[in-house]
Amino acid sequence: MGKQKRQRQKPHKENPTGLPSVQEFELNEELTEGDREKILQNVYDDIQSCNIEEKLSALQILASMSCDSSMAKQIAKDGIAKIIGPLLMDHNAAIRANTIHTLQEIAENGKEEVCNDLIEDDIITPLTALLRQYYLDWKPKEIGDEKMTFVRVVSVLWTLCANNEIAIKRTNDEDLVSFLIKFLNIDIYGIEIVTIVTRIMICLSDENDTAINKIKESKLILSSLLDLKFDDDKTASEVLFLKTCVADVLINISNSTDSERIHIFRKVLLVMSNVLAVDHRQILSCLTSILPHERNASSNDKRKKVQENKMILEMQEQALQIITNLCFEYEDNTSNCDADDLETMELESEYLEDDDAVNEDLRTISTFPVELVEVINDRNLIDKIWDKTKFIIDKDNHEILEQTEEGKATLKQFYGIQCAAYLCLNNLLPGIEVDVFGGVDNLFRKWMEIATEFKHVAEKNVELAEAGTAAMRAILQRLFEVRANVFELNQLTCDEIQPMINDVNECVNMNVRVNLIRMLCNLVRMLNNKDSKNYETIKLVSTFLLDISKSETRVRVIAESIDAIMDIYAEDDIDHIAADIKLVPRLLSVMPHFKNKMHQQKKHLQDDMFVVSTVNANLMRFIKYKQKQLKIVKKK
Repeated sequence: MGKQKRQRQKPHKENPTGLPSVQEFELNEELTEGDREKILQNVYDDIQSCNIEEKLSALQILASMSCDSSMAKQIAKDGIAKIIGPLLMDHNAAIRANTIHTLQEIAENGKEEVCNDLIEDDIITPLTALLRQYYLDWKPKEIGDEKMTFVRVVSVLWTLCANNEIAIKRTNDEDLVSFLIKFLNIDIYGIEIVTIVTRIMICLSDENDTAINKIKESKLILSSLLDLKFDDDKTASEVLFLKTCVADVLINISNSTDSERIHIFRKVLLVMSNVLAVDHRQILSCLTSILPHERNASSNDKRKKVQENKMILEMQEQALQIITNLCFEYEDNTSNCDADDLETMELESEYLEDDDAVNEDLRTISTFPVELVEVINDRNLIDKIWDKTKFIIDKDNHEILEQTEEGKATLKQFYGIQCAAYLCLNNLLPGIEVDVFGGVDNLFRKWMEIATEFKHVAEKNVELAEAGTAAMRAILQRLFEVRANVFELNQLTCDEIQPMINDVNECVNMNVRVNLIRMLCNLVRMLNNKDSKNYETIKLVSTFLLDISKSETRVRVIAESIDAIMDIYAEDDIDHIAADIKLVPRLLSVMPHFKNKMHQQKKHLQDDMFVVSTVNANLMRFIKYKQKQLKIVKKK
């Protein structure tokens, strides 16, 4: 699992020149495509004028027009990098400041397509040259263009690197990380500069060994920033945001050989706990009271409050991702065997009667370091993560946020936090003892809560549906591994299981369907098989899985369904149900369909190859084993 790239949302700015905005250009039916091209050409000509005022005015117009993504793409395709790139080295500070501001608007609003064009036109060379001018004796003033220019240069470079691999290679070739490390000195450069430098380091240190090795030289400085104190409540959010970015970098550059790894990760968790302690319900209340009136608000304080609250939301999503990646670090380091070894293990141990008994103790042991589990317990971190999974946006709040573009972006942030919280739980559950989650009964109640709430939004939000069902799947998997005996679970009836079966049939997203299939499998595996009332439930799920294995067209779903069947009937205590549903004949009839789809889709399987190939390797072995066992049942 890689780290997620973060894109900053830019509000539309009022045109500082008083000229018509690009939206007005689009709405004006008399303005043809040729007229728009002529307007742009005039702007390009003025940018190259000898008159400084004309040049500055043209740059401001271009920055305003670039707030529209389609215009930003057009401007980049026109070769704007070649036109204004040289101005980054202009002797006039105002020209440099306006040029980098224009580039920032173009890059951030145009995203990947624009970044590709800018890099193709070699914007990296003048950006690097300007950046290097700050290396010697420059110190930022509290107020001034040069400080903002520096921040924007790094911001543009960050946007380019987040959207284009060539930009990362160029930063490696130019050894810009060694240059940027200097600006981590918060006493000299201040929190704003240190934060933007740290943010680009997050991007550069993502699976980039060249940058990681350089950044490691400043690990002590980065670690010390986690201890930074804030002077008052006004700077609290800024300091916490910086610490969150620093934590992200430290997770990226850490590896299993680092002697202080546990110590650093402990400090990271403490920071993340503070970030998640902020009540996002209060932020929602604040934003819904300001955003609908944003255009009429004359107060800069209100605008600042909106940006501060949005920064906290971004911080919380980032914190959840950091915890998720921290879990992945340990999962990755405790899973060092290759695919061939795993397949061999599957073939040798699948369906051995004592296999589960042998491994039961191993499954209940935490793989997460005890020092980190202590932090999780002491800071109630699990409860804070659960809290971020809640659906806090009701119908009224949704309607309010949908009224403005910034409100829509904010709505996306809230859903992003919820998704990140689900994925965080998905990664935490396998490596931490169930008691940390409040015990098996509490964990199952949480599963029921998610299932109950999930219908409200999931059907309209695919990303949320994937994340939510991943967390639900992880809960049931963990409960099965510890052989949980949950009273409520054994009360489940066919009528209560049927809606989940319907969801599998109706859902179009493959990952959600797979998660639901695995949930059905584990629900059935946890039922008390000696209780006769569970017979119909097991039969219902088994029949459904066999049906979908025969009718489904996507091989990943077929493989997961077959794998679920093999898991359900791995033990012999329900072989009487296997006989009743004609398990073996039906699996034999499924095999040609499965192998045909596997052959057709094998070039497109990618990450699904392991699951499909493992099921393919095990299926015939399982059928032969069950044929033998069912003969014994028949004799009885």
